[in-house]
Amino acid sequence: MDVKIGMNMLLWGIQITPDHIPVFEGLAQAGYDGVEIPVVGQSQTQLKTMASACDDLGLERTAVAFVGEDVNPISPDAAVRAAAIDSLKKGIDDAKLIGADIIVGGIYQAHKYFTGAGPTREEWNWSAEYLRACGEYGEEVGVRLGLEFLNRFEVFLINTASDCKRMVEQVGLSNVGVHYDTHHANIEDTDPEQALHNCASVLNHVHLSESHRGTLGTGQVDWIASFRALKAIDYTGWLVIESFGTVDPDLAAAANVWRNAFDSEEQVYREGIKFIRQHLA
Repeated sequence: MDVKIGMNMLLWGIQITPDHIPVFEGLAQAGYDGVEIPVVGQSQTQLKTMASACDDLGLERTAVAFVGEDVNPISPDAAVRAAAIDSLKKGIDDAKLIGADIIVGGIYQAHKYFTGAGPTREEWNWSAEYLRACGEYGEEVGVRLGLEFLNRFEVFLINTASDCKRMVEQVGLSNVGVHYDTHHANIEDTDPEQALHNCASVLNHVHLSESHRGTLGTGQVDWIASFRALKAIDYTGWLVIESFGTVDPDLAAAANVWRNAFDSEEQVYREGIKFIRQHLA
């Protein structure tokens, strides 16, 4: 498989800054191809400094973004929906600034925003219109969008690979694709092979994340089936480890992580890359 192995920096918190360059150094030494950096309002100087440090270490970058209720693209308030477009465009600019060609995440609705019912056709179309506008902007600057379907406890608009594919097809842009995450699929898609085969034509990013968000291979994700499917569809792109811990209280609350399912951050990334290489072999 022609893939690159990355590490999502959220394991060390939401606010990733040049203070985390020593972590980049450890990841480079462990053999990672790149790092996934959350773009959450860091200064241009901070982003450029991290990009330069990664260049020196031979680490490529991907970016991840979040959507809050103040910039919710499916809000009934048109002003909030307009602000959502501006917010994601800013995220795309920041992704470009760190040298990433893709920005990923559950960027189609505000995280943990619920109405008490399933999505309406109007909410769905609002999200599609916003994603098309942002996707077109991404095309102009050379940044792709990966839509990460999230589990039912985090969002209600897009929970499965098939729903995500339907949104991508409605948006209709070649730089907007499905971001598949094994943690969410483990909850929402009963058959990872079927899910991956069904979205293969529009798949543009993959997160490898354990059922309990800890070290790969120590939870309940069906890794054999997942890797078998990735090989069968000849997936090319990033395989990014995503793990969460309790180091950042805000992130722990957002991800409902009340305990660490690992001994150390180093264990997660050192054992994780070995685990991936074993399955790729």
